[in-house]
Amino acid sequence: MKYKGVVNGPTYKYTVGRDDVQSLMMNTEMTAAIGLNSWAAFAGKQEDAHIAGDIAMLEHEVNPVIRALRAHNLEVVAVHNHMLGDTPRIMFLHYYGRGSAAQLATGFRAALDQLGKGKRGGGREGMRGEMKH
Repeated sequence: MKYKGVVNGPTYKYTVGRDDVQSLMMNTEMTAAIGLNSWAAFAGKQEDAHIAGDIAMLEHEVNPVIRALRAHNLEVVAVHNHMLGDTPRIMFLHYYGRGSAAQLATGFRAALDQLGKGKRGGGREGMRGEMKH
């Protein structure tokens, strides 16, 4: 599956929903359309780009995602949650990096590849593929 991004001023942004997770927050189903998603925004040039984004994770995915980002020289800026009483608990991680666009995209892909593994099962088979625009 290939993702298409959208141009927003000087940035190109990819948004990837968490269709593998059903979460209730404040007794309301959380969907990708209202924030249960991960995203990456790119700016700059192919060889000198910036990436900033957010990754939506289950609690047990936090450490593997951090390891994947750090292994690709992406900086973890914040880890936090958005709601109270969410089930299961959803954590959000903000990150930033600078380098070639291809290198940055590889780091984002590595973080996404950590989602849907482990305690909850439910692989991310539909997530395999390259991001193209």
